[in-house]
Amino acid sequence: MAESTADAKRASKKAPEAAIPRLSRQLDAAAAKPKLRHFGADRFEPAWLSLWTLAIGREAEEPLAWLLAADNLPRALLLPGELSLRPAENDDALVLGGGRQPTLAQFERWWLWERLARPRRWPLRLQPVTLRAVEFPLWLGYSQGRLSYRQGRKTQLIVLSGLSGEALGALKPAVLAGLRDRANARTSAIRPATKGQNTASG
Repeated sequence: MAESTADAKRASKKAPEAAIPRLSRQLDAAAAKPKLRHFGADRFEPAWLSLWTLAIGREAEEPLAWLLAADNLPRALLLPGELSLRPAENDDALVLGGGRQPTLAQFERWWLWERLARPRRWPLRLQPVTLRAVEFPLWLGYSQGRLSYRQGRKTQLIVLSGLSGEALGALKPAVLAGLRDRANARTSAIRPATKGQNTASG
């Protein structure tokens, strides 16, 4: 019984892998391109980043805002109003796992920072029963950074919100982690095939 309970707890901490609902993308490619060019991006692509969200309000049934975060982020995003969600579909955009589920204590700490900055939000509370995973729309831009003698030219990442079009540097750790996980998964998928080919040729 103890082992099954521990397994359940570990499973609840994993990044969401199943198809999860998405926030509706408001910024299309035509609108995103000039914004990303402004930040120096010479190429770009759409992406979805899985995050965990928790409602804020006086009652769970009437949320006034939402915190969106993952356990590897320094702070949460605050999204006012209702969540405009739609089912996930194959749109050829990059799909990235943003990170594992934050603890309630992490959400409470993030909300405390928001309340300290805006005292009028003090009466509002987190609503733990509303915790769910969503996919957040992004536009990722890539620019060639300054040339370094030792490291060569390093690619720089620009993260743009697919809702408002604002730059979201705070999400970079989650995006980079998702890109690394995606690259590692590809490498793991290639290695067994290569090993099998070498064994057969021997």
